Amino acid sequence: MRRRSQVESSSESDYNGSSVNDSGVESESDLTNVDASADKNNEDEAWLSLTKDHPPEHYLQQLETFDEREYTKEDYKDSSTRLIDHMEDQWNQCWTFLKSDHLRDYATVSVGTLYTFFDWLLDQRQGKGGRKRRGTKYASSLGTYWKVFRLVYERAMGVRLDGKMNRSMHRVLRKIAKKHGLKKVGRDKACMYVEDQTLVLHTNLVTAEKRYPHGRCRIQAQFYLQIGGFTANRPKAILALCYRHIRVTLLRDPDGGPHRVLLEFTFEFTKEFLGIKDMNTFPLPEIIYDESLIFSPHVLLLGMLFHDQAFAAYNLTSPEELSRLYIPPGRNELPLRLNRKLDDIPVLRKAVQTPNGWTISPHEPLPYSTLLPWIRTLGQITGFAQVTRPYSLRYAGGKAFNENGNVSEAMQNLMMGHASIGTFLKHYLSRRVTVDTQAVVRGIQPQDALMRAACTMSRSIDHRRPRRLTPEQSASVNDHPVVRSLLDQREQLKRTLTNATKHPKYQELNRRINREKQRRRHALLQDVKERWEYEQPVRDVEQQLAGVETKDDLKVGHIALLPAQKELVDAILAPPGLTFDEELGRRNTAIRAVMRYCGIQEGGMCRSRPRRWSGRIILPSKSEDASQLDLAEQAFEAAKVSVYKERRPRICFVCLGEDLPMDQRIRSFYSSGDLSKHFKSKHLERIKEGDSLECKLCQLPLKHKMHLQRHALQVHGTVS
Repeated sequence: MRRRSQVESSSESDYNGSSVNDSGVESESDLTNVDASADKNNEDEAWLSLTKDHPPEHYLQQLETFDEREYTKEDYKDSSTRLIDHMEDQWNQCWTFLKSDHLRDYATVSVGTLYTFFDWLLDQRQGKGGRKRRGTKYASSLGTYWKVFRLVYERAMGVRLDGKMNRSMHRVLRKIAKKHGLKKVGRDKACMYVEDQTLVLHTNLVTAEKRYPHGRCRIQAQFYLQIGGFTANRPKAILALCYRHIRVTLLRDPDGGPHRVLLEFTFEFTKEFLGIKDMNTFPLPEIIYDESLIFSPHVLLLGMLFHDQAFAAYNLTSPEELSRLYIPPGRNELPLRLNRKLDDIPVLRKAVQTPNGWTISPHEPLPYSTLLPWIRTLGQITGFAQVTRPYSLRYAGGKAFNENGNVSEAMQNLMMGHASIGTFLKHYLSRRVTVDTQAVVRGIQPQDALMRAACTMSRSIDHRRPRRLTPEQSASVNDHPVVRSLLDQREQLKRTLTNATKHPKYQELNRRINREKQRRRHALLQDVKERWEYEQPVRDVEQQLAGVETKDDLKVGHIALLPAQKELVDAILAPPGLTFDEELGRRNTAIRAVMRYCGIQEGGMCRSRPRRWSGRIILPSKSEDASQLDLAEQAFEAAKVSVYKERRPRICFVCLGEDLPMDQRIRSFYSSGDLSKHFKSKHLERIKEGDSLECKLCQLPLKHKMHLQRHALQVHGTVS
């Protein structure tokens, strides 16, 4: 029961002109105060009108024009919206093709119309522009189509599809999947465990077979592999990391050891379209005396930060200066603030091509479409049978969190960004059982190490596994009946049309031939891989039982590492120091190597086939006692003489002045005409408005594109 407030009855309280009624509420009783109160209200209104930016009419008009549909509809990411729009287009195309426009209305949806639509959808073999579709192979894909259609229906009707119809569709989908021969086995969620991650990190570090456009791309791939494994975050959340999401701190060791560098990563962009989520922060302390720096994100990130001059302290520009810092007594940390001008700059950025070669974009993030083939290629070079994807790190990290006794279910959901453990069990947990079940049932000691080895990707390593077609296999697609027919059509056009190569019909037919050849090569490569996976082990067994020594048929072409890459490899793989000063020196040397590597060009992916006009390299005669370095310097000097002295040289003066691998800098084309083609396509066509031009060989700034062309002709003999 609410207690009534005490009321004072003194003469002072009676004098203020207010009385208290029976309920204890104070009321105004002096009528002389009415005008004063009105004046006060007028003053408040005047104050409100003066302090607000807009008049009342502005907000009333805003209320009248407010569209609630913008806020009541479901909000999806762009990729999801594209899927929904595509499914809606398919629905409309289906009933247009069947000439049954009355069934297009979603109000007429029934089990029969849905069966007809999905049956028609799986029969489609061509998309827009006559392009061939890859086709649907798995029943799980059909289930995805059904989920997307339900979203289409909900967007159009404003309500969800009837639950009874939803249950009936499960039987329909099973029948359609059986009719079209869809496989029930879904894609394997291959986990990249720490053993596999170590091999991929080592491959990315030492391989010259995979060549990136810019040196920083290799560092970024290495950094992503580390952070993706340690945090198990979604790939796009890692790619969206900006400098404002990173905190660097010098932290005091509570056990009395040396101060540690602490990195803290805050992931902001995590499934934000499903509602605003709190940001997760992952602290990663530095490990002293680690066996190898191959797992050290501190070395890579600090190298990139020093290269970008990202620290707010103007004189903190090198790892040696970082080593001189200390934490004053009475404090436990020393924050190393980053420059606020870089707050919105992504840490992982894409490489862009300029007239002078490759450089790192100052503000564009590294796209997922670029990262995905990087990880796939590294897995292939390592020798894995499974396809490695960025999500392989998230699968493995989530499984490690789930099996660790120090990580609770709530903490796992927080780190993974899941609402409940059910999301992990349904979508992330691998279908492969990793427990020694026979040991559990029999009550014996489980063979944990053997079970672990049985479940890793590393067990499938075989460098003999085919990764590309041989020249003979690639040329065999020309004998395919479809390709042969298209080639005959092209020959007929050549005979019937004047100047056929410039005709639109000929050019379109040429594109069709190229697309068809590419499809046939892809299908042939998949067939070669599948046959090899089955037949090669059989051949190995037969040879061993026949007493024939098994030899690898693979001939590895060794490509010399760039000097900067060799320096990076030596620094990252260096053993730990015996003393703290030696360990600090090892870390600083590695950071220095990363800083230098972030500033070089690698020149792009090494091609499996030679380019059309890739020529020889001019090298002087090699004497027995001449070192490779001396030969490279002599070749470089000979190339410089060529681009200055020869009337029509065959070496590109722009490439010669860039920080590229030596074989690309001094490459000699087959003819001066081929050099002109290279100069136009690789340099002139990539000049944009406002680009700063320069001949780095002559150290001469150039004003515009025509100035570059005139300089190329008059000084270096390159016709454009």
